[in-house]
Amino acid sequence: MITDILAQSEPVFLVSWFKPLVFVVVLVGWAWVVSQLDKDAAYYYLPRIWTNLGQMACGVAGFGLMLLIPIFPVGFVLALAVLCGGISGYAYYRNTKVPESECWTLSLDSFRHRLDQAESRRAQRQATLNLLSKDQELLEVPSGNDPRVVAHARFQDAIDFAIPRGASQIDMVVDSKRAGMVVWIDGVKYPQSAIEPGEAVAMLDYLKTAAGLDLEDRRKKQVGVMYFESDVYGRRAIAVTTAGSTRGITLSLGLDGAQRVEMIVDHIGLLETQKKQLKQLRQQKGKVVIVAVPSKQGATTTLYSLLQEHDPYIESIVTFEEQVVFEIEGVDHNNLPAGTQVQPFNDRLTAMLRADPDVVMISRLPDGTTAQIIANHCQETRFYLNLPADDTKQALRNWVKLVGDHKLAARSLGGIVSQRLVRKLCETCRTAYRPDPAALKKMNLPADKVGDLYHSSGQVVVRDKPQPCPNCHGIGYRGRLGVFELMILDDAARKLIGVGDLDRLRSHLRKQKMLWLQEAGMAKIVEGVTDVKEITRALSEKARSKKKRRTKPSDDKAA
Repeated sequence: MITDILAQSEPVFLVSWFKPLVFVVVLVGWAWVVSQLDKDAAYYYLPRIWTNLGQMACGVAGFGLMLLIPIFPVGFVLALAVLCGGISGYAYYRNTKVPESECWTLSLDSFRHRLDQAESRRAQRQATLNLLSKDQELLEVPSGNDPRVVAHARFQDAIDFAIPRGASQIDMVVDSKRAGMVVWIDGVKYPQSAIEPGEAVAMLDYLKTAAGLDLEDRRKKQVGVMYFESDVYGRRAIAVTTAGSTRGITLSLGLDGAQRVEMIVDHIGLLETQKKQLKQLRQQKGKVVIVAVPSKQGATTTLYSLLQEHDPYIESIVTFEEQVVFEIEGVDHNNLPAGTQVQPFNDRLTAMLRADPDVVMISRLPDGTTAQIIANHCQETRFYLNLPADDTKQALRNWVKLVGDHKLAARSLGGIVSQRLVRKLCETCRTAYRPDPAALKKMNLPADKVGDLYHSSGQVVVRDKPQPCPNCHGIGYRGRLGVFELMILDDAARKLIGVGDLDRLRSHLRKQKMLWLQEAGMAKIVEGVTDVKEITRALSEKARSKKKRRTKPSDDKAA
């Protein structure tokens, strides 16, 4: 009987390629399932030997039926029944031994849950960027149909664009109809690809959660910190700021702000003649030094650079700051919140001045009363003040107005530092050219003393083919430095300020070799540090700012 069956079954397998293929597929699938059951039994300390023997017995019986029954469909169905019976028997036995929460079920929800778990594990393994909470705990990478999947992808796209190019900030604005994202690289905005409002809100909530901010509050300004890490960029901190306004909901991501501050005077962009002038100012006793810099033009960096010219172990140094960007060892940093009232601040300042500090740095001047207190206490104390203005002349007028007395304002003032941040040419891809003599004449540069100049390129040639520069990623610029205008005052200059003769003051300063911003910018072009286009961009912003102020109705009325 058995011989007859084998005689009938053998030719069936030999003439059909499909049936052996099905046999192999079922065998491999069953073997994989049994291996997983063995791991499960080991995990829950079940008797592995007996469970494995049971599965092997079912396997021998099932595949034996598939081979021996001449009618393949019948043998296949019976084999599956035996194999599945063995697996089901293990599942039934297992569920009697493990906690109820760990039991296997055949419900659709359970099946979906297991698929989601598998997909989540795969997402964690494949992730190239992970978010960490403000406590630096690793957060789960979203997967499956989670709306945060798109949010994570958009965030990673922004990081992959921003970090290699040395970006300082990522901004996003979203309302009910539209959303936009820009990356700030060396002070210039680079818009990102369009983003749907729903995706933008999901990204906003995703990052707020990582920073530990309140998801429900859309209006109030919130500030937090989160982290991300990757194999390429390592671990980095991100300052997260969100707020609601008439424009919609805004999100700002600050990328490693404290690490970006270059706080050495010799490295911030001063010309050699300006370094000597600043050294002379440093040697003066007391006096007020004003840092007159518009918003986002490096006032903090310059203040810290000037502060670090002093030795905190020899001199007593105190600061009043809205935000302590970098703590200097030996310096007494005092936080000055943005909402601090004038009188409490003046009381704190007056009390501190009784201790006769050598150096005081103030990041924001509340009002004229504060200026008067400073002007009356700067005989022995050096003050560094942040007083936003477009240039040294405007800052001088503002200081005189705040103090309210020309002579006191002049007597207290040691110098004014104004600046603009300009992008540096990428040294890998900058391109040299011979300037036209007529163009040099317009820039007040001597044609016989100026050699090759440079302009931005953003490309390098590899095997006779232009390609994006690997250093600046096609931008043409990499990093920034300051272009400075220094007004260093001597006794003669202070005398002219005291009588309000600003025209003669200008002539006197020119005799003292003072350079205007435009001239300092031209010097940087000749040095090959930047180009004409960048200097024009940076200084044209100054011109637009002046024009805007002149056209304000409030200014006209005041005049």
